[in-house]
Amino acid sequence: MSTLVLCVDRSNDVGAKTGASMPVAGWEAVRSLVTDVGLADPEDASVNCLLEALRVARDLTDSGDDATVAVVSGGGDSRVNADRAIARQIDDLLERYSPDSAIVVVDSAEDERVVPIVESRIGVDGVDRVVVRQARDIESTYYLLKQFLGDEEMRKTVLVPLGVALLVLPALAIQFSPQIAMAGLASLLGAVLLFKGLAIDDRLENTPSRCARRSTPGRSPSSPTLSGSGLRSSAPSSAGSRRPKRAPSPR
Repeated sequence: MSTLVLCVDRSNDVGAKTGASMPVAGWEAVRSLVTDVGLADPEDASVNCLLEALRVARDLTDSGDDATVAVVSGGGDSRVNADRAIARQIDDLLERYSPDSAIVVVDSAEDERVVPIVESRIGVDGVDRVVVRQARDIESTYYLLKQFLGDEEMRKTVLVPLGVALLVLPALAIQFSPQIAMAGLASLLGAVLLFKGLAIDDRLENTPSRCARRSTPGRSPSSPTLSGSGLRSSAPSSAGSRRPKRAPSPR
């Protein structure tokens, strides 16, 4: 199975800083490109994205896949022209290597918008999002928020009580004093925290099954034997109660 590991640079940072002609494909070519980008701007996040693409390609190769790593970059004076340039480069790579699937490596929310362009041309097995650990910018916040909203349990635990509290607070403030409203809100949030912290919802969920197990009547193992012995004991008595018929006497 052949896989195309595609590193996407929609803003054309890699091409502008190195002057390389896109697309760049092949292990050695991409490895040399990492050095050029790092020397031009060591703080550029594209360096980590390129290294991640090389790592993914290496892991796929070690597992027996035929992996090809490549870099595509946008160009032009608008986002539409940048996307069209990326589309042409992807078509060129597909014609050259004919991969079965692709893995897209991105390092920003803007680069991730190119994923539908890739999916329209080849099946995408995964999207690898690179977030630098030391970064504390809005992109890291975006990925963390997206991961948080994707967790259904976290949404129910945090967002639902927070939304109820925001709805109840104005009503309490209008009906009562602000002190009473804040006290009621604190009590509501405290009850929710205790409800989740003590896992009361899990206990209530398992209550019907426990009650059903306890209320199921058990069978007495001796009842079949008793009924059988009763049947056996009644058989001789019924047989003994029968009397033989007398033969008619001759006249």
